[in-house]
Amino acid sequence: MYLQQILNGACYKIIGEGNPDIQSLSCDTSTIKQGCLFFCLKGTKYDGHNFFRKAIGDGAVAIVCDHPLETKALQIVVEDVRTVMCIASKNFFDRCCDKLKIVSVVGTNGKTSTSYILEAILSKAGYNTAVIGTNGVFFNGQRHATSLTTPDPIELHYWFRQMYLNKVDIAVMEVSAHAIALRKMYGITSEVAVFTNFSQDHLDFFRTMENYRDTKRSFFASEFVKNVVTNADDELGREIAEMLPSATYAINSKADAIASDVNIEKDGSSYKLQIFGQNAMIKTRLAGIFNVYNTLASATCASILGVDIDTVANAIGEVECVSGRNETLIRSDGARIVVDFAHTPDGINNILSFLKKTCEGNLIVVFGCGGNRDKFKRPLMAKKVSLYADFAVLTNDNPRFEDPKLIARDVSEALSCRYKIILNRSQATEYALSIATGKDTVAILGKGAEEYQEIRGRKFPYSDIEVVRNLLRVD
Repeated sequence: MYLQQILNGACYKIIGEGNPDIQSLSCDTSTIKQGCLFFCLKGTKYDGHNFFRKAIGDGAVAIVCDHPLETKALQIVVEDVRTVMCIASKNFFDRCCDKLKIVSVVGTNGKTSTSYILEAILSKAGYNTAVIGTNGVFFNGQRHATSLTTPDPIELHYWFRQMYLNKVDIAVMEVSAHAIALRKMYGITSEVAVFTNFSQDHLDFFRTMENYRDTKRSFFASEFVKNVVTNADDELGREIAEMLPSATYAINSKADAIASDVNIEKDGSSYKLQIFGQNAMIKTRLAGIFNVYNTLASATCASILGVDIDTVANAIGEVECVSGRNETLIRSDGARIVVDFAHTPDGINNILSFLKKTCEGNLIVVFGCGGNRDKFKRPLMAKKVSLYADFAVLTNDNPRFEDPKLIARDVSEALSCRYKIILNRSQATEYALSIATGKDTVAILGKGAEEYQEIRGRKFPYSDIEVVRNLLRVD
């Protein structure tokens, strides 16, 4: 595709001559190919403008930048490189996001579970579906790995084209607060945007809860969404409902979709669903009050998309598990081992409050905190663990470039339950299982379905669920 076609809709000034045929797009010098258009992005650590010479040397035929550079290469000078990268990515990949129905799921917790529950409902209704999120990209029965919850625009629009070519009708995607702040969704209009909840996370990036809140709220605008589904039991959810016409769901508030007679058991949940004047009994193997909210959000969104209530109820009943979310294994002696992605104070409270209520013996919690991330939530996470755990094993999560011992020190200072520090995560898991008896529950929190551990800039293969399975085979 020629350069001027790719830049259609963008405001820019060209320095140099020519209209080259662009073969690929990149904002990372490690992915440069011959005939590439390179975008000089400014990040928190690096500025792409400092690498334009390498990009040219490796095959870039044009550079998108926010100020003129000292080079004879073709330059496209723009006010906002990120926005233009979104426009260019959309054009380069044939504007396929406009040919799909896109459902965006926004919130601190519950995005992944809501996405997969909704996908199950839509599939049951006969739609060809796709999912984009923390656990990867899924469509046509295949999983494709991604490094981010919401991929960067070049990768994101690549996947939209692949979905269109594979006749996907509806793509359900998690939209992170980072993605909103970095304008990754510019030029994409969601058929429905779902809001799950709001609580503390990512203050390393957003600095204040106000900034974090404002970022999430900013997505719910006519520029980005056609229809809104929001949680009326959440304060920010109610604010969103006042900003745009919305379908609401709740357990404790007046809403369009209400769950009543809620019954939470160890191996599932049930409730009476009243939605847009219709009633159904929901029975699901997804346990915990948080999954009542996740199924409510999914049911409301599916109804907006025209799925009948019987299909909604049947589909929810068929969902067995969401990978890495309250994923449960039972040892031969009856001990329950749960792997969950909970990595925020609110997320930890949700899963541990449920596990404590349904635990016949002791609750043993294996957890850690990520490095180079929101340090303010570390003591809050420790306090939530202390509130429910009979014993905690403090270990590594993704330490990244921080010293694991210092992370553990930050966390341990706020722990008031009995605990032991074992920084090797697999050894910590093995120890937790070794002290658990048949009536105990072991909760392994923080990584969920992640298949790596990030240490000093490298991602080493690691899976909580596989470690547990291997240990149970030894048993």
